[in-house]
Amino acid sequence: SNSKVGWPTKLVIGAVPSENAASMTLRYQNFVKLIEKETGLPTSFFAATDYAGVIEAQVAGRVDLVFYGPFSYVLAKARGAKIETIGAAISSPTAKPGYYSYGITKSSNTAIKSIKDFAGKKVCFVDAASTSGYLYPIAGLLANGITDRDYTSVLAGGHDKSALAVNAGTCDVGFAYDDMVDISLPEKGLINKGDLKVVWKSETIAGSPMAVRIDLPKDLVQIIKTTVLEKANKPYFVKNGYCTDEASCRIIEDSSWGFTKVDDAYYDGIRQVCEATKSSKCR
Repeated sequence: SNSKVGWPTKLVIGAVPSENAASMTLRYQNFVKLIEKETGLPTSFFAATDYAGVIEAQVAGRVDLVFYGPFSYVLAKARGAKIETIGAAISSPTAKPGYYSYGITKSSNTAIKSIKDFAGKKVCFVDAASTSGYLYPIAGLLANGITDRDYTSVLAGGHDKSALAVNAGTCDVGFAYDDMVDISLPEKGLINKGDLKVVWKSETIAGSPMAVRIDLPKDLVQIIKTTVLEKANKPYFVKNGYCTDEASCRIIEDSSWGFTKVDDAYYDGIRQVCEATKSSKCR
């Protein structure tokens, strides 16, 4: 029997904002319902306006379970969040975790053929704590001899906003993660396929982690871990009525299939890139 000793009266789920709060809240509604059902605790979604908001909330213990990007997870841990990774998002049951950062411009912009051409341009980044929208782009620019003195930097505030600013011409070039450019924005009709061209692609980035507060009761942490790894996936969501079909099913904000177990050491590569760019406190 579950005595629930020391359990909180509710749970709060958060995520770094890849897009606007309304979209994020909507996309997480099934995941919220799943956690609520499996733990028996009223569960809500905390929509932050920036990455720092989520990091600070988990450091303060106001958010229990967070879907981070790899870099924001590393930053949260470096800032004292008592958390551990449960698993990383995967695109199919057999896939390894991982995704890409894209350097983009309008397809009609013939002057820009590679990241080398970003010098002297107005560049859209996502957020200073974004892996694919900031950390890897900065590393990519530095690898091509381009420092922050060589371009005008804009923090767009979301992967959607960054890509849309490039499409609107507000930024000459920019960065966003692959799924946003390839799937999310075209699916919503906000850009047409072919509007943007990818002129730079990062190396594979470690998959994004779901991280849980470890100062919660151990039995509760275990239920949350099992739920994320065994039930937060497309087949389970369809079978249990959270979704009608796998194609349209959203576990989290992107098209991820589910999660696979990873540990903290999996993110050491991110810490190394962070140290190479000297962009923040990495450990």
